[in-house]
Amino acid sequence: MKILITGSAGFIGSALKDYLSDNKIEVTPFDIKDDPKYDVRDFKMVNKYASDVKGIIHLAAMSRVITAQEQPHECISTNIGGVSNILEAARRNDNHPWIIFGSSREVFGEPEILPVLENSPKKPINIYGLSKITGEKLCEIYSRYYGLKIRILRFSNVYTGVKDHLDRVIPKFILRALNDQDLYINGSGEEQFDFTYISDVIQGIWGCIKEIEKNKKSLDDFNLSIGTPVSLRQLAEIIIKKVKSKSKIEFNESRKYDVNHFYGSPEKAKKYLKFSPSISIGEGLDLAIQELKNIDA
Repeated sequence: MKILITGSAGFIGSALKDYLSDNKIEVTPFDIKDDPKYDVRDFKMVNKYASDVKGIIHLAAMSRVITAQEQPHECISTNIGGVSNILEAARRNDNHPWIIFGSSREVFGEPEILPVLENSPKKPINIYGLSKITGEKLCEIYSRYYGLKIRILRFSNVYTGVKDHLDRVIPKFILRALNDQDLYINGSGEEQFDFTYISDVIQGIWGCIKEIEKNKKSLDDFNLSIGTPVSLRQLAEIIIKKVKSKSKIEFNESRKYDVNHFYGSPEKAKKYLKFSPSISIGEGLDLAIQELKNIDA
């Protein structure tokens, strides 16, 4: 089996590429970070590399909420244009590869009922979430009218240590705590999320690959969430305690485009993808701290 991974040099993509290669899956990497010609906005290039693969895992995106909010046009052209090109390439090529689309919890916006299920209302409140729900809708249309086999996976606060974006909340808190610098929270600290360790996410994607290979269903969607919430204040306190830091917790004004509460139910993914998240937030933080100890803040 040969699989095209867009965004293969990214945080999730690079971990997935290594995992699949270790499991004897031939991977075709495709990432603008490796070479500017591997741009998901370039249909001709996407079409060329989609022509001889069994499946496509589409992870390439402007993946940060704050960056998308500051650069909306680039977010829209990359995130919506990219998935449009992937879908069209799969439609046009005779091999019609299956597609796994990497979406986000941001499509749900600020949910009224927790935990969030796959069929919970989707009301994104920022540009990034809007780009992802548009991608999901395009997947639905291409599956329904063109017969493409597609799965949508929604990631929820995926994290790790040195390979993570170091300005995201967990690595940033850890690095600052290691240097006895204050930890800043945008909001009250009662903002609550579930955080999913990278190895659990990779196992979920692997389960989805096996499911889409054997299941004839044309379209389905899954939340890859651990389902156990922790507040940002609790997160900061745990990290300070674990690294024996002198850091204090400080608060800034919340940002209007940030979701404040989210955790998702993993039950559907557990049932159909054999998704079995095994890394608790405490264990994940220990792993991340160990990796980040030798990095200067």
